[in-house]
Amino acid sequence: MSVLLWLVLVTAPRAPAPQAVLIATPRGETSVPVTTERGTAAVAAPRLGPPLGLTVALDGSRVTVGLSGVVFVFQLGAPFVRAGGVVYGLVGEPYVARDTVFLPLHWLADCVPRAVGGRYRWEPAPGGNTGRLVELPIASAVTATPPSTSSTAPVLPPSPASAPNPITGLRLRHGVVIDPGHGGVDPGNPGRYFPSGLVEKDITLAIGRLLRAELTRRAIVATLTRSTDTLIDLADRGALCKAACDLFVSIHVNAMPDGRRADRVSGVETYFLSDAKTEDQQRVAQMENEAISFETGTSSAATGPLGFILRDLQVNEYLRESAQLAQLVQDSAARIHPGGDRGVQQAGFTVLTTARRPAILVETGFATNRTDGAFLASSLGQHKIASAIADGIVAYLLELERKRAVAPPARGR
Repeated sequence: MSVLLWLVLVTAPRAPAPQAVLIATPRGETSVPVTTERGTAAVAAPRLGPPLGLTVALDGSRVTVGLSGVVFVFQLGAPFVRAGGVVYGLVGEPYVARDTVFLPLHWLADCVPRAVGGRYRWEPAPGGNTGRLVELPIASAVTATPPSTSSTAPVLPPSPASAPNPITGLRLRHGVVIDPGHGGVDPGNPGRYFPSGLVEKDITLAIGRLLRAELTRRAIVATLTRSTDTLIDLADRGALCKAACDLFVSIHVNAMPDGRRADRVSGVETYFLSDAKTEDQQRVAQMENEAISFETGTSSAATGPLGFILRDLQVNEYLRESAQLAQLVQDSAARIHPGGDRGVQQAGFTVLTTARRPAILVETGFATNRTDGAFLASSLGQHKIASAIADGIVAYLLELERKRAVAPPARGR
């Protein structure tokens, strides 16, 4: 080997060592590689089978994982997992690559220790993004505490208010869950005036992604119920909005049934959850609720008399706030919409029933109207509607902060 070649080999920068997570059990320790090929850390589910006794089943877009007697249900492309009736938010999304299911590392590090009865402990590695999952002896296991599902959980963090954000004027940290309607095998309405074969699910996802970007730019934490073309159960979408979530907004595209005036109706309208008052409100709710016919699994939503009571309490608790949020978003969206202002509406949307916070559904325009269709299918139109919805959300959060401001203490006499 020449001296020059030796110098090149010695001095060339070395590739960083691959990241790995260590699984420590009474049976030994196993190193499992961590990949970031999709932007966030993930692990191949089959590699977790031998050390943890984990089982994986893939059925369409649904991934079912069994671990220590607990069943976790994922949706490909969706940043949440359901276990034992509790929905956990995830950093990252499950996906399939090279015929292998990959699960977010966040699930292993955060959800598993909380959901599996105290059987596991996560130990982060100093200065790195990975760490160790330790299986605890059964005798020392303690009952895990699931995330609070109470509707009275604090919306805003207890930390003191900081200086106002220069873009929004907001002082506190806020979270918003954005729900792009439909997805996967559910295309939504066919989009009579959408070009290139686009359908409702494509438009809602595009607007949802832009809305998340708009809110992130304004320092608001925004989460999508789906970021890819996948189907999420209606009841599971709203259930993502609890605890640190301040509000839930579902994005849809309207359509008129076939008839002489089908292509004449246009405009934006915003709904909150309440009994429908008109036939048109009932029609829209029925159209959007038909998405449930595409669902194949069992929803985590409460059913029967107890479920009815819980949903009724939730609706009444946030009725006024949801109506206010709907009005602010509607006012903002109507200012930029070429189809006109159809006002705030109310109806019984299934997707809104499980949100633990104020929740609205925005019908961004009519796919059966030529002007609305062209507007919603264009990049400019999608940016405009996303920015307008973000403006309405900020206006609502500013009012929320004003209402929650702590009054100064009374001065002593």
